[in-house]
Amino acid sequence: MNEELQLIAELLNDTSIISSLEIDSTWLTNKAAKKYLQAIENLKGMNYTTEQVFKEVRSIDYFNAGTLEEIELLKGNATGELDIESIANQIHLKYIDELLAIASQKYVGSRSQVDFEAMQQIAERRADIAIVKSDGNLQQAFVEFHKSLDEEADVLETYASIDNLLGGGISKGKLIVMAGRPATGKTALALNIMEQIFEKNEDVACDFFTFEMGQNELITRLISKKTKINSMLFLKRSSLSQENKDKARKCYMKMIRDYDMRIFTSEYSKLNDIKSAIKKNRNRKKNYLAFIDYAGLITVNDSRKNERQVMNEVTRELKKLTTDYNITIVLLAQLSRAVESRNDRRPILSDLKESGSLEQDANQVLLLSADKDDSTKITCDIAKNREGMTGIAPFVFDKKYMDFSIDFDRWRG
Repeated sequence: MNEELQLIAELLNDTSIISSLEIDSTWLTNKAAKKYLQAIENLKGMNYTTEQVFKEVRSIDYFNAGTLEEIELLKGNATGELDIESIANQIHLKYIDELLAIASQKYVGSRSQVDFEAMQQIAERRADIAIVKSDGNLQQAFVEFHKSLDEEADVLETYASIDNLLGGGISKGKLIVMAGRPATGKTALALNIMEQIFEKNEDVACDFFTFEMGQNELITRLISKKTKINSMLFLKRSSLSQENKDKARKCYMKMIRDYDMRIFTSEYSKLNDIKSAIKKNRNRKKNYLAFIDYAGLITVNDSRKNERQVMNEVTRELKKLTTDYNITIVLLAQLSRAVESRNDRRPILSDLKESGSLEQDANQVLLLSADKDDSTKITCDIAKNREGMTGIAPFVFDKKYMDFSIDFDRWRG
């Protein structure tokens, strides 16, 4: 049987597959398979029946919908034993190869830079999806391990109080969850950590995904920290002196020049868009980090999934990116209101909203909380650390300048 029709048979037989399978009807060439998959995509769920699929196919192409019996017959060809992801990947590769062939022909005819870049982008997409899975053999792993023993640990320095607990700094291949209640400074700390990484390390690229702010609104926080201009003054620009305006412009230009940083806003709130951007940008420098603010605002294709199911998919897919490409992702998250009911207001892992997958998939979990008597004192509790220690990193958060600093005297006082 045609592999595309075989894929449809498996999707009809086990409707749960569609929720985690990366497949698109535009990739298919078989007309019947394309219609069936388009119908399944339109149903937006994982509990569809063959009757519903048939009804949807009729709405797509009434005169060529075939019969319900044909769909039932196709479903009967499912085995339940095939590597569906591999089949979908091969279909995707064939589709990309078609695009690449067309783009190559167009470039050969025009020799234009625009057509060359279009061809190059398609080639990069193909490289991403053509990654060969490991066969589990340990020989290559041993060679890499042997080599690593004579090399310095490949970690990125941030704040000493955090680095000491993380084993020297942030290392590759990790999903780091940083969570807190509103107003505890999650976004500000993420920006401060990113700034520390740029200042203390070389060959670094960072992408920051923010779904509640614009690019300049986010950058303003970094400018406030670096220039010591009160962040509130940026809300009413007329209150900024000419000196501060010049200082802000100079700071912005310096960051553009010195930091390999990109900011993605709410148009990238879909999980697939985030994944695509990360795959595209991860090779800009030797070290790559993505900051995502925040988990609860990420959406997935299947609109029928509840919050827990969405979070499960988000953390699973982001964790897979870190291991597949040996990169680091810092995922910000909200803590539940249960924190506020405790006398000390100190969070614990179970306070993570939809905590099952956030806690399970993360390599490290950082929980932020403000001192109940002094909101400028922020506790960063490394509550989970698969490869190192757990413990407390104390910070002082100056909201005027969006600045996190280490001040032990302030804490002791």
